[in-house]
Amino acid sequence: MWDEDNEEGKNDGAGMMRWLITYADLITLLLAFFIVLYAMNRTQQIKFALVSQALAQQFDSQSIIGRSPGPSIINGLSGTRQEQASLNRLAQELQQKINQSNLASQVSVATTMRGVEVSLNASLLFASGSARISPNAQSLLVHLGTVLRSVPNDIEVAGYTDSVPIRTSKYPSNWQLSAQRAANVVYVLAHVPQINPSRLSIAAFGHYHPIASNQTSLGRKQNRRVNILVLRAAVAQVAIGHGP
Repeated sequence: MWDEDNEEGKNDGAGMMRWLITYADLITLLLAFFIVLYAMNRTQQIKFALVSQALAQQFDSQSIIGRSPGPSIINGLSGTRQEQASLNRLAQELQQKINQSNLASQVSVATTMRGVEVSLNASLLFASGSARISPNAQSLLVHLGTVLRSVPNDIEVAGYTDSVPIRTSKYPSNWQLSAQRAANVVYVLAHVPQINPSRLSIAAFGHYHPIASNQTSLGRKQNRRVNILVLRAAVAQVAIGHGP
């Protein structure tokens, strides 16, 4: 016998299930959409901070401060110029230390949009395939640390390798080797008096960011490096979550 009530109930249940499936798909798409927006926003924050800081450095006090009554703008520009002057002095002092140690061929200092970067050739710090810092290299890092403590900025230490694969029980890949090398440099800097360990962080890039060709021995030597980057405050606020 045909049961209309029963058949209607079955149809209502099927309709309810279809509605739930559609709703779940919508929620999933919205979640993905907001994740993408968040990722894009973090990238734009870094770019905006760098651009605004660069613009602030180009304007003198009369061109901006003289026409802007807002104290926040005046303080922001003043702080930016003070930080830039401080980083310039830091770069000069670091270069003097390096020159005094006769290491200009293996250590370089550069001022970038992200901050002041000290790049040390890995052969100066470690034996091949090792992350153990030599005693002489420890002394050098301590000397550099006595200069780095003169500013309050956060410090990022990044490790890089060449493209030659490494597979040992201790370092299964260049990722682990570059990370351990950066961590060991941070460990030395963290024990320099007056350097707060909370300022320090590490990054590991393996062989994925070469500065020279890995096809030659000279290029591979240049790619094996550890960079000590003193971050600008605006960069640290976005990349790390806080600044000095």
